[in-house]
Amino acid sequence: MAPANAWAAYEAGCRIFDSALGGLGGCPFAPGAAGNLATEELVYLFGRSGIDCEIALGDALAANKWLAGIMNKALPSRVGRNCRCCVRTAG
Repeated sequence: MAPANAWAAYEAGCRIFDSALGGLGGCPFAPGAAGNLATEELVYLFGRSGIDCEIALGDALAANKWLAGIMNKALPSRVGRNCRCCVRTAG
């Protein structure tokens, strides 16, 4: 529900959002908690809606891929797991 809530907040005038790379984090005391809103999901949402958020989706996806490699596991972000259209590679 986080992307839908972010969109509703945008429509209500909010222009500052909090997110976490890959959707990491959340409450350790809430069993089954989904985590945080992934930065790349927020960038994808606004980008597809024609709203510039000053973060390139490819850069956010590259950071997701890098961090997933460091952690040796896929991150919770749906966009990070499924969108490979604009991932930038080093070099």
